[in-house]
This record gives sequence, structure tokens and C-alpha cells, in this order.
Amino acid sequence: MGKRILLFFLFVFTSNTFAQSDPWQIIVDAHQACRNLNYQGVFQAEHLKEIRSLEIIHARHGEQEYTRINTLDGAPSEMLSLGDATFVYGTNKNNVVIEKRDQHRLFPSVLPNSTTNLRKVYQIDFGKNDRVAGRAAKVVILMPNDDFRYFYHFWLDQETSIPLKMIVSDHANQLIEQTSFTKVNVNQKKDLSWFKPDIDLSKEYVMHEQEDLSSSAPRFWKMDNIPNGFKEISFRVTRISGPNVLNHHLIYSDGLAYLSLFIQPVRKGQKPKEGSASMGNTNISARYIKGHQIMAVGSVPKKTVESFVNSISF
Repeated sequence: MGKRILLFFLFVFTSNTFAQSDPWQIIVDAHQACRNLNYQGVFQAEHLKEIRSLEIIHARHGEQEYTRINTLDGAPSEMLSLGDATFVYGTNKNNVVIEKRDQHRLFPSVLPNSTTNLRKVYQIDFGKNDRVAGRAAKVVILMPNDDFRYFYHFWLDQETSIPLKMIVSDHANQLIEQTSFTKVNVNQKKDLSWFKPDIDLSKEYVMHEQEDLSSSAPRFWKMDNIPNGFKEISFRVTRISGPNVLNHHLIYSDGLAYLSLFIQPVRKGQKPKEGSASMGNTNISARYIKGHQIMAVGSVPKKTVESFVNSISF
């Protein structure tokens, strides 16, 4: 009996030691921290060589997540997210435009809840401890196994595991994008009075929402030989009102990198686009196939978007 108890405790100790020694657990911890903790702060994001400051407030109440992000520079814009429902409030000259979107994947909530797929296409490494926004941070590096994706560098808060900073770089170590908190506070505040848009109430609200036709629209194409690790995570079909055509929008991801694929018919007299181009950290590739415009867009290498448009056949 004593031997059985000893073996049992030995097994439990060994299992726990193995679980704690798994370097990938730090990614799961960061994901859970972003979803379960209450925090607020200001971060700076660099996009198209322009740096914008954004304020974020996040709270967990019961089973629901509440997030509010508003821009501090340029034209006023806010995003409110409750669970999977996300609404963006923007102001033009005459109206407040409200747009419903899919669940956001904005900093700091950029890490997936599972590392199964990441382990197949990235290797994990650790850098020297650092400080960001006055907080001690652990540096984690995810290195791609191929040239279809970039390098991801994360500074994770040592106390909470929340990502404090993220840098994306290419294989030549050139900066692609970076986002970093300038200040952040983790607290247990329960008040939800902040969860409302701060907009001009004298203007008229305009709801911009396209009908989702995904359930009734057939897939008339095939996808062959897409880059390893990328999986379809979203499929939506909407009607473009002017030319009255259907736009098919697919989103693919490997857990870190995201790419949008668009398929829509080309109207008579319209010149289709073909070739590849770059806009800052975004690569675009377009192809014309049998009356349809195919376009892939994403913060991924040029080779990746080209591979997606070339993988489609009718």
C-alpha cells in the first residue's frame, strides 16, 4: 500500500514538473491573462510608418468580457467589444457611423488559447528580461520554421503575463510592426460606467451593417497547397450594393499571422487587378481567374499572399 502511494505521488510530481517545464505554457498564460484580468492603459501602435496612441480598458465580469479602445490621435474612433460582438464608432462630418465587426484581435489580446498549431510552424526561445512601461517583463521569441511568416517578439509582464510589447520582424531582422504600452495598470475595478461610447450626441447615428449571406452562398472554388499551418477561421459573404455582386471574404490564420482572401466577380468594363504590392507592413497580391478577382491581403510576407491567390482554382 505504501509503495502504491509513493508511486502515485511520484507520478503526480513528475507530471506537474513536466507541465511547468513546458516553455509553450507561457503563451497560454498570456492569453488567459488578457481575457480574465481587469486592466487599463495606453499603448502606441506603428502602422504604415505612422504611430498612433490608443487607450484600452478591459474588464471581466462573470462570463463576459468588456473592452473599450479609443484612439487618442487623429480622427476620433472607438471600439466597444462585449464577448464576440464588436462595434466600431466613427465620426464623419454629419453622422456617427456604427459598424459591427467580428471579434477583434487587437493588442494585447494577440496570442491564441492553444499552442498546438504554433508548435508546428514556430520555435520558441527566450531573451534577456527587460522593462516596459515601468514593469518587469519576460522576453519571448517565436521563430518561424519557414519563410511564409514573420518573427514575433513579446515582452510579457512578469507579474500577470499580459503582453506589454510586441515587435514583428522579417527574416532580415527588419521591423515590420511594433506595439507597446506606455502605461498600464492592472486592477480589480468592477465599475462598468466606462463601457459606453464617448461621442457627439448632437449627431445622428448611422448603422453600417452588411447582410451575411454565408449560409446560402456556395463555394465554387478549390484551395490547394496553401502554406502549412494556415487554417480558415472565418468565412463571410456580403452583397456589394452598387454593382450588386457577392463578395466572398475568408480569413486564414496560423494563430499569430492573419490573412484575408477576397473573391468577387469582375463587372463588365472593369479592369481586374493583377500582381503584388506592399503598403507599409501589409502585402497584397491580386489575380484574375475566369471572370473573378482574387485578392489576398495581410501582414505576412509577399510570398504568403502570392501563394494564397495561386492556390485557388475553379
